[in-house]
Amino acid sequence: MRNIIIISLLLMGFGEAKEYQLVHLKKGATLNIREVPIVNSSTVVGKIPANATGIIIKHCKYNENGQEWCYVNYPLGGYHLEGWVNRHYLTPMKKNAASKLYITNFLYNFYMADEENFLDKLQSFYTFPMQQYMYVKDLSLMELRSNKVNFYKKWPKRDYQLTHLKILKRKEKYVDVQATVRWKIQHGELDEAGKDIQKLRLIPNGNSFKVLAIKNLRHTVFPKVVDIVDENQTQLSDEQETNTPVKEVLSGLKYYIKVGSFFGKINTGYLAKIKNNRFSYIVQKVKQGDKVIRRVFIGPYSSSEEASSDLSKVRSLINHDAYIQKSIR
Repeated sequence: MRNIIIISLLLMGFGEAKEYQLVHLKKGATLNIREVPIVNSSTVVGKIPANATGIIIKHCKYNENGQEWCYVNYPLGGYHLEGWVNRHYLTPMKKNAASKLYITNFLYNFYMADEENFLDKLQSFYTFPMQQYMYVKDLSLMELRSNKVNFYKKWPKRDYQLTHLKILKRKEKYVDVQATVRWKIQHGELDEAGKDIQKLRLIPNGNSFKVLAIKNLRHTVFPKVVDIVDENQTQLSDEQETNTPVKEVLSGLKYYIKVGSFFGKINTGYLAKIKNNRFSYIVQKVKQGDKVIRRVFIGPYSSSEEASSDLSKVRSLINHDAYIQKSIR
């Protein structure tokens, strides 16, 4: 009988969940991880998002107020966050690892890890050989590592935000998802920003996943906003041509879509084409040395977002090289 009780206790111990997720938090909220198990402690070592999964409890204890606190380990990007949280917010992870909550949390950490130089532990997120990485098939660990090294050197500062997730297909051996990611990369004064829509094939790995394939469905680079007036140029505002009310043109900071620069007289048909497509425009005359340059801008717009909404149409109808500029008048 004594042996049966011991075996039963051992089985209960093996059946206890090893990974946890958060409960009792509002959507979008975070849970503070503290250096010591006291609510009013000012030492917060990090935050766990409400959708976090894969939290590991190291050990628990009761504080002087009779509250149970647990020392936890949470994978965050390419590293692990450790500290104390109130046991009230922890619950064993459910068995359905293919749920949207688990997938969201995995991708949150997956993209965060790419903000860091997370090269030595790529196998934590990928399975090799990869079926596809963007448009390269049968990629090995060494090839992906080389790809990452080159990209990290070119863009040492990186920021990725998972903004939308859609589950496309669930199978026993894999899950296909579509992720929308806003990104910003920077190297010194150079920077780019944009949005990618990606299809990922995820392979279940315990209560987590590994990436088997990534394909870019759409890669968008947001247009840069730069100043119209160059410091080495003299603007001839009294010779300005426009079909936009002067009050709007001179009202301060505005955004425009630049559609052309001309050293000679502008063809009237070109301006008529802009007008016939119901765009407002101005022609800015600028003296550069002994030459006069006529620049054609569609606008004004009150914001870069408003200008961006017309940019694709302008590129298809007027000039495929058109881009957004900012004017300080």
